[in-house]
Amino acid sequence: MLNRIKEKYRLNACLGISFRQDASSLSFRYCKVKLEKDQLEIEDTWEVDDWELITNNKYKDTPIALHLDSRQILIKETAPMDLDEERLKSIFPSYDADRFYHGQLQGESKQWVAFVRKDYIVEMIDRFAVCGYQVIKVFVGPFVLDAILGQINSYGDAYTFDGHSVNVSSEDKRWQDYRFGPEFESRFALKIGDHPIKAQYVTAYAVAFSALMAGYVPEYGLLIPEVEEQRQSWLEKQKFNVNLLIIIAVFFLLLLANTFLFSHYYQENMALEDRVSSQQSTVQDLGKLEGGIKSNEQLLAELGWNGGVSKAWLLDQIGYSIRQFMQISLAQIQVNPQSKGLGNTVIQQADQIIIKGNSPTLEMLNLWLRELKNNPWIAKVSIEEYGNKQQDETMDAFTIKINYNDKVEGN
Repeated sequence: MLNRIKEKYRLNACLGISFRQDASSLSFRYCKVKLEKDQLEIEDTWEVDDWELITNNKYKDTPIALHLDSRQILIKETAPMDLDEERLKSIFPSYDADRFYHGQLQGESKQWVAFVRKDYIVEMIDRFAVCGYQVIKVFVGPFVLDAILGQINSYGDAYTFDGHSVNVSSEDKRWQDYRFGPEFESRFALKIGDHPIKAQYVTAYAVAFSALMAGYVPEYGLLIPEVEEQRQSWLEKQKFNVNLLIIIAVFFLLLLANTFLFSHYYQENMALEDRVSSQQSTVQDLGKLEGGIKSNEQLLAELGWNGGVSKAWLLDQIGYSIRQFMQISLAQIQVNPQSKGLGNTVIQQADQIIIKGNSPTLEMLNLWLRELKNNPWIAKVSIEEYGNKQQDETMDAFTIKINYNDKVEGN
């Protein structure tokens, strides 16, 4: 993954310019090359023959790989050797490292060295810069063609096009011979891979290819500090763009994941909220139901229908016990009477019966009470009040209290 990302840090487009100048004319050959998904594509080629015309270039925002071919370039053929300053002077006596750049190509049995003045290179770079071009590589001599000869359709080991004649060995494809002259022209249509290309654009393609594939093909460019700095600036710009896309992609994925998680948990939260609401409704319903049950139980208790002693049965038993005492009259019977407590609260007097009535004598009343006490459901009988005979009345009023229990059968 990291290697794939690092590959994206390479330049993805380059405009190759091959500038050729002789005594009577000059020519600018352009080739726009794009690198996309590990595939090189030739997008455009054209040619102009005047400095004023190159200012109309529509690819000024694309980095430039420049090839210079003029009488200012001197090419020497020598035997293979390691080049130091002394040997360079032996090849070109006027050589001075402070005044000249040089490039080289090691062939099978020969070596070619190109010399060019530094002030000429600076002049050309400045002139292209004035026209709006940002040069990131400079090439001199035919050596840059070595990187792309294998891509050109060829019938044998000889390549002839646009004034160049190159012979290579059949085994390792190293150069055996190189010549230049107007008589060297291709006898058939040229192709770069499957893409047809005119002979005059091959060198422009070669420099664009070498700039894009720097680090993967031999270095044939001149080591010019200002140009290298410009190239590094373009690489940093490319790296920044790639990193920006990666960051945007990462944030997009995080946002997508966040959206998915939010949606997932939102739905779960809504479902949980529905369950909680349903449970709350159930609890409220249960509370209401419980309150209703308690209210009904209280009513049942008051009516004697709650599984205890039936009030009707109690009244029947009281009526049955007084059958022998016809002179006693009953005015009021309260089963489980209520009384008011603090704060007007109602207090239920459970398991009690209050009977109010009139009796001609206390003796008769006691006889009735003894009759009542013989019932197993009566726990206690007491006279709460007696007397208070009113004027013209022959009987005394009484109030008795009975404490009962449910230890009875048949009620």
